[in-house]
Amino acid sequence: MASTSIESFYSEDIDSTKDLPQKQKQVLKACLELFASKGFEATTTADIAKKAGVSQGTVYKRFNTKEQLLQAVVQPLFSKTIPRAAKEFSYDINHFQYDNLAEFLKPTLRNRLTFATENKQIIKILFMQAISDPQLLAELVKSVKSVLTNTIPKVIDKLKEEHLLVDWDTARIMEYVLSIGAGYGAQIVLFDRKLDLDTVIDQAVEFLVKGLSPEK
Repeated sequence: MASTSIESFYSEDIDSTKDLPQKQKQVLKACLELFASKGFEATTTADIAKKAGVSQGTVYKRFNTKEQLLQAVVQPLFSKTIPRAAKEFSYDINHFQYDNLAEFLKPTLRNRLTFATENKQIIKILFMQAISDPQLLAELVKSVKSVLTNTIPKVIDKLKEEHLLVDWDTARIMEYVLSIGAGYGAQIVLFDRKLDLDTVIDQAVEFLVKGLSPEK
């Protein structure tokens, strides 16, 4: 279940934008890469121009300030890129084969934690923008909610029907599973912790399986 990177999706989304000149597309893609690698504050106009292969004047031809440029960069992330990433994850889950709870949890956790590790700087940008902009936050929640309400509950219900999962309310089970995944994800993205994924996934799966397996 390897996932497409946010940057790859973003590049495709920007390239498909019809009302944006080619040089401005290059600027937005360069900005995302630089903001993710160097940080917003440390990135200069000269950095952006060099990365995009344009003049410094071109960088601000459409946007008056770096803050406006940041908004232009993140808007497609929330409206196009993240929904595509969420849809890909839903597809992966729906087409994955598993015979028990551990076989579902282990690759699913690995998929999301690997995704968080490989995209942590961009995810951090998304998080910081979302908490300061209610509209962007609503778009982010909408994308995540589609996975949480349409995909994962079906897996949980299937496991319960096959008596491989404790017969609790589906929402309650989701809370436990998501809290574990979100906890490790926050350590990776917000606190820049380098986790041994093999170890933390094995420990998380062991904990969840013991707690969520039906009594024999």
